[in-house]
Parts: sequence; structure tokens; C-alpha cells
Amino acid sequence: MAAADGSSCRRLTDGRFECHSLTWSPDGSRIAYITDRREDSDRLTVSDSICVVGIDGSEPVELPSPPGSKSELTWSPNDKLLAFTGNTDPEDNWGTRNTRVIIIPSTGSTEWLDLTGRFDLEVGYHTLGDCHMTGGGQVLQWLQEGESILFPVSIFGSVRLFSCTTDGEGEPLPISDPHSELGGYHAAPGGSLVAYTHGNDVTPLELYSMRLPLTDSPQQISNMNRDFLAEVCPIKPEAVEIGRNGGAVHGWILRPANFTFNGSWPLVLYVHGGPHTQYGHTFFHELQFLAASGFVVLYTNPRGSKGYGEAHTRAIHRAWGTVDWEDIQLAADYGASLPGVDASRMAIMGGSYGGYMTAWAVGHTQRFACAIADRLVAANVSMAGTTDFAWRHGLNFDGNSWDNTQPLQACSPLSFAAAVTTPLLLIHSDGDLRCPIGQAEEMFAALRHMGKTVEFVRYPAETSHGMSRNGPPDLRIDRLQRNVDWLNRWLQKQ
Repeated sequence: MAAADGSSCRRLTDGRFECHSLTWSPDGSRIAYITDRREDSDRLTVSDSICVVGIDGSEPVELPSPPGSKSELTWSPNDKLLAFTGNTDPEDNWGTRNTRVIIIPSTGSTEWLDLTGRFDLEVGYHTLGDCHMTGGGQVLQWLQEGESILFPVSIFGSVRLFSCTTDGEGEPLPISDPHSELGGYHAAPGGSLVAYTHGNDVTPLELYSMRLPLTDSPQQISNMNRDFLAEVCPIKPEAVEIGRNGGAVHGWILRPANFTFNGSWPLVLYVHGGPHTQYGHTFFHELQFLAASGFVVLYTNPRGSKGYGEAHTRAIHRAWGTVDWEDIQLAADYGASLPGVDASRMAIMGGSYGGYMTAWAVGHTQRFACAIADRLVAANVSMAGTTDFAWRHGLNFDGNSWDNTQPLQACSPLSFAAAVTTPLLLIHSDGDLRCPIGQAEEMFAALRHMGKTVEFVRYPAETSHGMSRNGPPDLRIDRLQRNVDWLNRWLQKQ
């Protein structure tokens, strides 16, 4: 802890343990934080603890709290409660469960309240885009001296601001608009005025304000994208629901501005990363660029995605390449059936898990004329020991990478490389720590050895897993143009 003028600095905790989500008590005498002080916590199930330490140098005290992951800790203004997001499943280290809002007494108790779990809501910012970072906004903020709380919910492609009373009796209520994206928010002291960023699929995020309770329309404060929107004409996507047994695959279609239903247009099926994220009502520059380049773009939220209930997300737990692949095939069937689409000129592409699913697809079908796998996962055996997070063998995938590799190989695209006949472009960054460069190297080496049609674009170390979203502008432009060049090369009319 340091004084505001920098005159003194004092250490409040000891040990080789991470402390995060620090929150001050209302009187400024204590700090609560989240930690995991277990030895070898990186190889064990998830069990975060909540501790409180006084600024007087007293020893930290661990508060009783439910098991499982925890983040976004915040102390109520009336000093009575602590709220955090997480879930109570210690084996869920990949976010297959819904993230919930949970509150406990600030003095510690085995009694705790899950405010959102019974409503099957996913708390947080999970809509993917490339015009801002996903998940960077404030998550929890108290209202009315701790009687209610604000939080974002990712639901059916939208991110909306919700409120809920903290007595455990009330139902979470949406505040912001449907079919839109909340990018972040902050409530003024007292909670009557909220500033937030808001956008949709044709308008990038802008700053707005609203008063609670919401009786008047929100007021737009900024207009930073005015010149950009005067220069370009974003295309409004069409929402679709593709029926399947027991449910539907939700998605969107972007058609070129000059699209004609009696034409013969190429189609790109774009698969999102995560896999536990969602596509939705956000301005997505790359998708708009593809449509402006003459491609019909179909993007969906197959099983494994967030925003459609926990069962939808958890359907691919220990089962990548199963029901998610079924939903991707349904989307491909749907795209091929669309009026004006040439089914012989379809491509599939995606990044991260979307790159995984692209490589999986071309190893299981020959229906696509070409494919682009960006920052892919190709081989789970090597991925398990080289990625930048603790894999925790046996939790999200069966088997391990040393003496029980078959389950990991069975759900790895590399295992099906011999069946690939589709021209495949691999894009990867040397600086990618999440899906290390070796994933692309292994896939490329195997396909090249067998004489398959494959190209490998390798970006330098100053780029990362998020290069398409936050990489150097010149390299982002280079990547977009290479993608379009590859699509044009293989989707031209014969």
C-alpha cells in the first residue's frame, strides 16, 4: 500500500501468491481481495478465496465463501456485503458454467446468495468484435447503498445492463436495449446517473448517459464515429434461427450491398473463437469488409457459445468436434440453401477455436471450396503443455499429454490431416501465447508433407493472439487483404 503522495509504501501480504480484484471497505480501513494460496494451485481444481487485510498491517483473514472461481470483487457502500462474479463448480476452469453474481456478508459466513443462477443468465461481456477489446468494462456496481446491484448480461447475441436487488428475492431486470451491445458502464455516486458505451451491428460504440429509474430516453454524449459513418455504409445483418432437434442455431447473414437474390454469390461461413463467447449485435469491421468485398457472410452461435443458457454452453464440455460440428454443418446446409448463394463456392474460416473448427471441418468434409484457419488449435497434445494458461488435465478434456493421449488426439484436427482436400490458408503470430505458433507449424508441416494445398502466413513476434483486433494497423490491413485474396482465388466462378 502506498500513500497518495507517494511518501510511504508498505507491503500488506506475503507469499508467492497472486492477489487480484482489490476493493476498499467504505471506511478505508480494510482491503478485500481474491487469491488462491494453495501450493500447486495451477494443477488443482479451481478454488479461489476471499481475504480481508487491514491497512494497519494486521494479518489477512480468509472469509468463508463458496467454492469455485471468483473475480470482480466489490464492497457494498453500507459495509455489509461483498459481491463477486463466478460460479461454484471447482472443476469449471474454462467457463462452461454460467458466470453468476454472488454475494456474501462482509464479515464472513457460510450463507451466500446466488442472485442470477436460477435465471440461467451469463454475466459479463462476451460478444466478440474487432473494434474494441471484449470483456474490458466494469462488471459490478452497487446501487442504493447496497440494496441493489448493476451488472452486464450476455444474452442471445446482445450485451445488456441488468439490475437486481440483493435480498435474493427479486428477478434480474434489463435496463439497456435489446439487439445492442453494452461496452462498459459506470454509475455516479448514488447510482441515479449511469454513463455507458453502447452500439449495435451498424454503429460502433458511443458514449451515452441515462438516469435511473429509467423514465426518459438515454442521451447520446459522443459522436466519435460520425465521419467514419458518413464515409461508409454499414450493412444491417439479418438475424436467422436455423432449426435443429431440441433447439435452434442463432446467427446472422450479411449480404453485399449490391446483392441480388437471383444471382450466384459466394458465401463465407465464419466461426467464432472461445469457444465460450458469442457473436452478436456489435459492429464487426472484418465481417462488414468481407460483405463489401462481395461475399455473403453467415456467422452463428453453435452449441458451446455463451448467451443461450448454461446447457447450450456446456454441451461441448469434454466434447469438442461433436454437437458444435453438427451445428456448423447445419449452418453450412442453411447457407447453401439461401436464394442467390452458389453452394459450390462456399468457404469456412475462423480464429482461435474458430480456427480449430475450420481445420476440423476440412478434415471431415469436402464441401468447402477453401478455408482460412487463423491462430488455430490443431493438436491438443502439444497445446496442453505450451499454452499460456494452466490446462488442468482431465477437467475440460479427457486424457493427458503423456500416457493417455488418445482422447486429446481424437478431438485434434491434426489427427484428420490426411483427409484434407480443401485448400487451406493458415494465419498465425509468433507472439501468440494462447495458441502458440507450433499449432500452425504442426498443421502446415503435416499437410505440406502430404502434398496438400496449404499456405502459411506467419506474422512477427510483436503480434499476439489478438492481432486481428489489436495488432499493428498495417499488419491488420495486410491480413484482411490476404484473406480476401485467398477467398477470391478459390471462390471465383469456374
